[in-house]
Amino acid sequence: MRFAVLIPTLVLAAASLLGAAPPKPASTTPAASVRWVALEQGAKGVSKSGKHLFVSVYTDWCGYCRKLNAVTFKASPVIAELNRNFESVRLNAESDAKVIWKGKALSSRQLAEDWGVEGYPTLLFLNPKGEIVGSFSSYAEPDLMLKLLTYISSGARERKISFEDFVGGKS
Repeated sequence: MRFAVLIPTLVLAAASLLGAAPPKPASTTPAASVRWVALEQGAKGVSKSGKHLFVSVYTDWCGYCRKLNAVTFKASPVIAELNRNFESVRLNAESDAKVIWKGKALSSRQLAEDWGVEGYPTLLFLNPKGEIVGSFSSYAEPDLMLKLLTYISSGARERKISFEDFVGGKS
């Protein structure tokens, strides 16, 4: 218990001796967040902007889906990349909620099946034409997510650069 009190005192004392300001408390400003949109709105947005559509396919019971939301989608670099270069959508693969995809009304569950989603979370990357150009079926830490996103948004995939070469700096 004494160490818990002693350590902050030593940090402040060392800072004052070195002429440095004491450490600032963590910011209370709320962090930015991913701009999630409805599927139909996202599809319209990418057709106008030329951005890619990012779809996070999840289920309510999936622990890694919850971790994705709590950790990866809260990381500032991931938020920035998604908001800058993607229209971002969440799709509950077990929901009967109706969505519109390419002019057709179907349930979220049916669309996930049509897209071939079998595990959760599944991250889908679609081009402005609505074609799936990449997928990742697993939890992704923020650094991996950022690499996946920039691989798609940079056009490396279209230039036929492998993900491994892209990550290795051979783009």
